[in-house]
Amino acid sequence: MARLFFPALLLVALIGCRAFSPTTSPNFPAPQPVEGNVAGSIVPASAQSVQTNPPGESRERPAEPIALALDCLERGDNVAAVRHLKEHVSRNAEQVLFRAQLAELLLGLHRFSEAQTEFEAAIACSQEGAPGPRSRLVHYHTRLMEIAREREDEYGEYLHRGIGLHLVACQLAGKGDSGEVERLQCKAAAALKEAQLIRPEDARAAWYLYRVWSQLDQPRPAGKALHKAIAAAPFSKLTPLEARELSLVSRPSSVLK
Repeated sequence: MARLFFPALLLVALIGCRAFSPTTSPNFPAPQPVEGNVAGSIVPASAQSVQTNPPGESRERPAEPIALALDCLERGDNVAAVRHLKEHVSRNAEQVLFRAQLAELLLGLHRFSEAQTEFEAAIACSQEGAPGPRSRLVHYHTRLMEIAREREDEYGEYLHRGIGLHLVACQLAGKGDSGEVERLQCKAAAALKEAQLIRPEDARAAWYLYRVWSQLDQPRPAGKALHKAIAAAPFSKLTPLEARELSLVSRPSSVLK
């Protein structure tokens, strides 16, 4: 099934990306498993070349990296597929779904460090995107939590568990179950506090703790977390959106005393 799932998903993503104009934000559909044999819906790399020369000349344009990746996945050669998919992503950094599928392939190959890098990049890009890509953030943080566990990175495991729980709670907010939202936010706070204890010099746990305490209407711990995030921010790895939001909230009139 794994050999069938990735080619079909990449083909869906390719069709979707071609439908977007350069001036609109892509809203990728959530990936769905595909049942049955989808080989007939995949165009092999050998068929992807396009004649671009005048009549009489037989040279063909080389296949695009994404077509080569699809062909490799059809053959079950995930290592080669990663190589071609990396090339495509390097040329199309805004196409989050392709980057996420590259991360999934790397994770399947136990190349944890590379998979972590790609999932983190997918998060940074998705935070800036339309609701479609943002809806995948919980999944990406879950994957990063799993990678951290494999790499015995306690800080990363607690951090991404806390952020993921916070995001789930935010998705449920306003849907009528305030008790469940509060429960999830409290669990997020517990995980983020553990992360902060392990690495107090990193701003990310403190920033999300500020967000959690603010959602729970707890101004005093929210203020303490915010001050820690501000102090650690210059030495921490925040996404562009996180850095902008922290900068906005940390203006003197916004900081809680």
